[in-house]
Amino acid sequence: MFKTDVERHLPSNAGIAIGPILFIIAILAILAAAIAAGSGSFTAGTSSESARTKASALIQIGENLRVGMDRLIQEGGYSLSGTTATYDINALNTTQLNALFSPVGGGISAPSAALSNTPGTDKWYYPLVGIPNLGTGDLQLAVLKIDPNTCDQINNKANGLTIDLTNNGSTAGVGVDLGDFTTASPGTASNWPANLTGKTIGCVHNTDATSLSSGYFFYEVLAFQ
Repeated sequence: MFKTDVERHLPSNAGIAIGPILFIIAILAILAAAIAAGSGSFTAGTSSESARTKASALIQIGENLRVGMDRLIQEGGYSLSGTTATYDINALNTTQLNALFSPVGGGISAPSAALSNTPGTDKWYYPLVGIPNLGTGDLQLAVLKIDPNTCDQINNKANGLTIDLTNNGSTAGVGVDLGDFTTASPGTASNWPANLTGKTIGCVHNTDATSLSSGYFFYEVLAFQ
């Protein structure tokens, strides 16, 4: 029996190639499904990494503020006594010998609020606050409102605390009234979170009625008395 030209030139195994093609399509479909399923966990991982990065940066800013204050106290002889300080933490004052943010004073620049909970609205405050097991009176703090995830990371990195911010136990995550941080001397030693007593750096959840002072705050102790 005679074969046509097409039959003479078509290999006998030409139909077998469809098998590998279907296999590749199936693999691609599985990969697409896996990527779609994992996109949520990827987003969560990115958010956690962002909080860790912010926490590290804020801790570094706090340490820089502390270095500047140490320079004023140890080299300049300026101090804190009661609610009266002989040093100046006004960010607008940059020329005085007793000014933290003066090249001839503390020698540091005023910190940015870019890492705050609401950049452009939140800003750094410098209240005098009592913390149990630190000093004999109110302490000079630097505080900045931040988001709760970054707050948790700060307490973990700075103090080794793993804190559920929604927990009702005696932890730093529990909201307590710590006074109005926007004023000079809120005075809150009795309400300070148990897990952060004696800690010079950390993050607290303030429930003060003043909106600017309600939320999660990074803090660094700058001066004792």
